[in-house]
Amino acid sequence: MSETILIKRIKIKNILSHENTEITLPNGLIAFVGPNGAGKSSIIDSIFYALFATPSAAKGIRGEGKRGILRVGASDGFIEVEMNIGGRNYIVQRFVSNQKADMAYLIEIGPDNIKRTLATGVQNVINTIEKLLSVPSSDAIRYSVISRQNELTKFIDESETKRKEIILKLLGLDELEKAKEILKDILSEMSKAKTLYDERNRQLNEAKKELEHIEKELENLKKRKEQLEKEMIPLENEVSTLEKAKSALYKFEKLKQAKEILDEISKYERLESICNEITNFDLSSMASKLEIYKNAKRRADEIARQLKDEEAKLQTLLNNIRDFLHLEQAPPTNDIDAYIKIIESKIDEIREKKQLKKVEIEISEKSVNVIATSSTCPVCERPLEEHLKRSILTNIGGRIRESKKILNELDNIEATLKNYLNSLKSLKERLAELRTKMDTLSEQIEKALEEYSKYKQRGMKILEDAKLYDEFSECIELNDFGIIKTMQCLQRKAVESLKILKDRREKLEKMLNDLRTNLQTLSTELQSLQKTLIDLGIDVEKTRYEDIELKYKELNMNLQKIRSEANFIEGRLKELETTKDSLLKKIESLESDIKKLRKDVEIIGALDIIANNIMGRDGLIAKTLTKEARRLMELYTNSILNELGMDFQIRINEDFDIDVYSPLGRIDLRGLSGGESIALAIALRIAIAYTIFGKLPGFFILDEPTQFLDEERRRIVFEIIRRLSQRMPQVIVVTHDREVIDIADHVFYVYKDGNRSVVREKSAVFEEIAP
Repeated sequence: MSETILIKRIKIKNILSHENTEITLPNGLIAFVGPNGAGKSSIIDSIFYALFATPSAAKGIRGEGKRGILRVGASDGFIEVEMNIGGRNYIVQRFVSNQKADMAYLIEIGPDNIKRTLATGVQNVINTIEKLLSVPSSDAIRYSVISRQNELTKFIDESETKRKEIILKLLGLDELEKAKEILKDILSEMSKAKTLYDERNRQLNEAKKELEHIEKELENLKKRKEQLEKEMIPLENEVSTLEKAKSALYKFEKLKQAKEILDEISKYERLESICNEITNFDLSSMASKLEIYKNAKRRADEIARQLKDEEAKLQTLLNNIRDFLHLEQAPPTNDIDAYIKIIESKIDEIREKKQLKKVEIEISEKSVNVIATSSTCPVCERPLEEHLKRSILTNIGGRIRESKKILNELDNIEATLKNYLNSLKSLKERLAELRTKMDTLSEQIEKALEEYSKYKQRGMKILEDAKLYDEFSECIELNDFGIIKTMQCLQRKAVESLKILKDRREKLEKMLNDLRTNLQTLSTELQSLQKTLIDLGIDVEKTRYEDIELKYKELNMNLQKIRSEANFIEGRLKELETTKDSLLKKIESLESDIKKLRKDVEIIGALDIIANNIMGRDGLIAKTLTKEARRLMELYTNSILNELGMDFQIRINEDFDIDVYSPLGRIDLRGLSGGESIALAIALRIAIAYTIFGKLPGFFILDEPTQFLDEERRRIVFEIIRRLSQRMPQVIVVTHDREVIDIADHVFYVYKDGNRSVVREKSAVFEEIAP
């Protein structure tokens, strides 16, 4: 902890009893005051959890794991701690969930408030914080500057052995024990070096002997390979000659077979022609045209029915219009536009009448207003008697009511005419649409029927030609079921026949391709073959292909035996060469191992001294460091006790037993008063921080330091805390004792509002209650 550390701010959401709490922490002595269970310690636990708690250590906070950390009823929580380390600000964010793993972020706030993420993930964030604070582990914080509830005197209360283990761990000396064990394992392995050295020498001698044997076998096999290669040359030539003779005879016989197949194929040329004509017939198009015709005919029938229905609706609508308008000379039924013009004309007339009535009503209403407010006649300017005024107003009112009634009737007539007009236009559009569809379908029917007839005519001609071939007799019998079914059968049979013809033609073409000659040059090939066979002592006139095949197989078998032996030798040579290479590498490796083992044997003694005398908890390094640690802890503790006004000093022996000395002599550690024990605990914590970190920490946290103390001891402890705050930039105290209010620089009240904790600064509370 080479830099001064201050906690600037904490934000807690759905953690323990805090629903949404945010606190800015100034420098000085800060007190969190409130009754037990109000949520004060939750603030300290949240700080420790956010900065140092691994997921596996969550139970150490409240004993229930993450479920105990989260506020009751919440599934997710959040802690944010802002710190200042050596003048630089950092933010730690910890996201807690009972559904998934915790997530954490460490953010550095640079110049101009620019934020940069330094670490993500809980363990990475904790490791980075420990690096920033220059502490070996979070335990260094727990036993020094952060005293959680019931942990202030934890170091004092531990046994001597446990205290020593704690200091060793905080100093990182437990790594020396691990190093010692590693060295012992190395020594154990190295003690086997002599045995292994002898074993490697034995293996080296065996490998060299095996290498010598392999080199001799390689020499013998190479000689045998050369002998076999000499034997193979004349035999390969003889086999090659027989292969040529055998191939020529094979080609000749295949050529005769090809001529026979050609003669057979010629008989089917006409059949192939009719088959191609049948298969090329577009039966799917014919069926498609028939289907188009059927579908169009069916849709046309449906459109005709719809037309009939719509025309009936039109007739009914026109009858209603004629009756409504009392038309004595109505336009023809098919002249819909004439009816539309009549209705639109009527609507215009109605609208003109309505406009006149509205003007008439407006004038009458204005007259009523004038007469009602006037004592003289607006026309002749004679005085109006009251009974004459009432008579005139009654007369005008009657005319207004009559005009409004007529206006209402005109509205109804206009609405009815609009409905008729809309219906008539809709029927007109519907009839036009249906008639257009009917015209289109009629064209489709005519075109499909015409194209289908062409296909049928061509199909009937093909059918007549197919009757001449027995291959299609089965299909001719289906003619009674329609031309399409008959053509389907013909196409199936044609495909089958073409496949047969195709297979035969492919066989012939393959034979001709294998021969790679023609009938005119075959005799020349046979003469050349005859000379070759005579040179081999074979009577050409009496020789058959089977005889040559038999002799070829016999000679080839002998050749294959020689080749097989040669291949075996080749494989064996490769195997031996591989084994030789492997042995050479093994010899090289063994010689290298022997060289290394020789060095290992020479350094066993030195490693034994290091492992047994220097490394480990009881080694020279550990003794030197623990001795210095005890000296520093005694020095710093006694110095701080003196500054805190205590009249006793301590000594720490090699076993980390703590002896207490007052002016009256040695006293038992358990004989200290509550206040003295707390003073010693605080001093030891600061001393541990000095010893481990090399510097006074910037902040100190005490959670319930006066718990279970009487009033006098509480007063002493608070005085100690006051003096401590004069030494350190930031001291945070959590307590339910209100005496701290008098000495604290800043006070925060913590209380419960229902089931959630509320934190209020003292100044804010005073502002609320001030008059």
